[in-house]
Amino acid sequence: MIIRNRKLKSLLRRWIPQGMRDMINRIAGHAIHYRGEFADWPCAERACGGYAEKHLVGRLATSARAVQAGEAAWEQDGMTWDHIPPDLPLYAAMARVALARGGRLAVLDFGGGLGSSYLQCRAFLGDAAVHSWSVVEQPELVAIGQREIARDALRFHRSIEEALGSGMADVALLSSVLQYLEDPWSVLDRILQAKIPYLLIDRHPCSLTRELITVQVVPPSLYAASYPSWLFDCPRMLERLGEHYELLATWEGKDPAIRGWRKGAEFRGYFFQRYDAP
Repeated sequence: MIIRNRKLKSLLRRWIPQGMRDMINRIAGHAIHYRGEFADWPCAERACGGYAEKHLVGRLATSARAVQAGEAAWEQDGMTWDHIPPDLPLYAAMARVALARGGRLAVLDFGGGLGSSYLQCRAFLGDAAVHSWSVVEQPELVAIGQREIARDALRFHRSIEEALGSGMADVALLSSVLQYLEDPWSVLDRILQAKIPYLLIDRHPCSLTRELITVQVVPPSLYAASYPSWLFDCPRMLERLGEHYELLATWEGKDPAIRGWRKGAEFRGYFFQRYDAP
């Protein structure tokens, strides 16, 4: 039955256009979708219907506890997995940094939840390579992380400045986070000011038309939620970051493309090195 289902899915992907598949998934309530274009961030927040961040915090905490208890192998965005899925672009970038920095890796993971990327990299690179992994998150997650999740190299902090207080990071990781910030450039500017040698931006939505603010809607089949999201003008971002960083590599993100009326985006990953990196 599993083989037949796989063959059926393969045939459907081959013969049904992607736009039709997106519409079917959305009608069936299985697909994340995006609605609206909003003048500013507060307008998008009001359109989210009172979504509370505590709901997501609770899901993240529950899934992370399942991993801690051995009931799951890995979690991300409140979803649990029975294995740690490989992330080759992440591994390659981190391995490049570790080699350049003497075989040991110090990471500033902004918006890193409860350490899912740490678990991925530790599984691939090993404990010896991951010297320190500092997650910067909102206070509720930091409290949970410090109390229940922190271990060995993994630590949780409330700000970039606090995370860097114990030593300079080799690389800043921003994975699927900038789009959910009202002012993403304030974070990037703090990264630039800190002169962190390497920068890794992943799962980053690049608009196919123009930069805009929309609302991401998560279906009930995953977990019912909605929140504002940027779709970025990535050429402009690259131009601005290019004043300080050399772009070493870029790749297609693992998130599905965004399609909608008068808007669309593709997820990308970017790996940079500062021109003045030692």
